[in-house]
Amino acid sequence: MSKFAIFFTLFACIILSDTKIEWDTVYTQATYALNHSKKALEANNFDHQKHYSEKALKAYEKIEILLQSLEDEEFKLAIGETLKDLENAADAPDWDRGRFYTKKVYQKTKDLISTLDQRSTQEKLDKVENN
Repeated sequence: MSKFAIFFTLFACIILSDTKIEWDTVYTQATYALNHSKKALEANNFDHQKHYSEKALKAYEKIEILLQSLEDEEFKLAIGETLKDLENAADAPDWDRGRFYTKKVYQKTKDLISTLDQRSTQEKLDKVENN
């Protein structure tokens, strides 16, 4: 019976650790995406613009993976829309269209970081109230 209890405890720990969202990592990837989209906007040639958009895309792909267990569909939908814009920016046929999508991504990423800041502040306030 004790072997079963140990197995069950380990199994529960693994499942609970997999479903926990690493908000610090999400925040870090969002700041990477913001920096890369800013560099894409500041790029002085089309290849650099696409290169930095691709780096921002990779950061958002990591964010999407990190948020798989999140139940907030609106939040996940916003991430998905930004991913589509980044794909369009990375595969843009010309400079102007790439800048158009990169500007959208830049603003959406600033909004994402603000949302993460608000959630973090709210979680800290909830902890203080519960203690």
